[in-house]
Amino acid sequence: MRRPTRLGLLFAIVLLALVGVYSAYWFVAAGRIKDGIGEWAQSLRPQALDLSWRAIRVGGFPLAFRIELSEARLRDGSNSPGGEIHVPLLSGSARPWNLFVWRLAAPDGLSAIAGPADGAVAKFGVRAVEGSVAVAGDGGATLWLGLSEPSADMQVRLAAREAGLWLIVPSYQPQTHTERGVAVALDIRGLTLPAVPAPLRNPVDEIALGATVMGAIPAGPPRQTFTIRSAATAWRDSGGTLELDHFAVRWGGLAISGSGTAALDPDLQPIGAVSGAIEGYDELMTALVAAGQMRAGDARIARVALGMLANKRGPDGRPAIATSFTIQNGEMYLGPVKLGKAPRITWE
Repeated sequence: MRRPTRLGLLFAIVLLALVGVYSAYWFVAAGRIKDGIGEWAQSLRPQALDLSWRAIRVGGFPLAFRIELSEARLRDGSNSPGGEIHVPLLSGSARPWNLFVWRLAAPDGLSAIAGPADGAVAKFGVRAVEGSVAVAGDGGATLWLGLSEPSADMQVRLAAREAGLWLIVPSYQPQTHTERGVAVALDIRGLTLPAVPAPLRNPVDEIALGATVMGAIPAGPPRQTFTIRSAATAWRDSGGTLELDHFAVRWGGLAISGSGTAALDPDLQPIGAVSGAIEGYDELMTALVAAGQMRAGDARIARVALGMLANKRGPDGRPAIATSFTIQNGEMYLGPVKLGKAPRITWE
């Protein structure tokens, strides 16, 4: 037998062996992934959470792991307030050589309710979802979701053309009020509101914000007695604050941007200060009067005061001011101008 023929045969044997080893690895790993999802679903039950699906499938051989859950449901069996998330088709895919990064998709969208099915206090819906989740080696994780046509019914209806959500979970829980905890970013485009005071019009072009929860969140009570109010109280008492890394609104001729810090007062109502810039403040004053949030006489005084602060021009050449927005004692202020009562948070 010639030497090249021997080398070719040897190469073929080695290649077949590698293919066999890789195939065995893929199918073993696929089985473990499938079993792991079932074990995770079981681990949620002590928390009164029930994760179920009609069928589960693992495919993608040879260059990916692709998990598909059909008719997936996550039910909250607690009474405070309970609810359910339903996803007709949920898929996740990852490369065999990098199981720390998964691409997510729900092409048929999802729906969710808060509260019992026969008396839901809120309903949510999304036409389609795409996203990704990356898990760090030290235990942290980053989640991104792109939402197409999200909507919400909470006594009033809100709908948007699209939205993006980012969630960053640190590798460890902060121990002091100076350490960074969970970070969230949200970008909503084409938001339609149920009512808009003139001269503003639907939809809102864009609302974007990024915030980081600072400080330790003490371990809460058992789930049966856990409430959002108790969690907020524990976080406030530990010195927790919310760092508003960025905030921006574009709404016709109105443009607002800034950053700052917020917290909760003894009555669990927001307090804080944001420094930034505002363009189109005249439209804002008019809208506040139309909404009954501000008296016409106060608005005229505010226009004069804010006009004196307008020391620069915005992108379209209109007057813009660099000022602060504060909430204290239940009142909102734009620089020295009182805007009216701050919305109250009702904790359940």
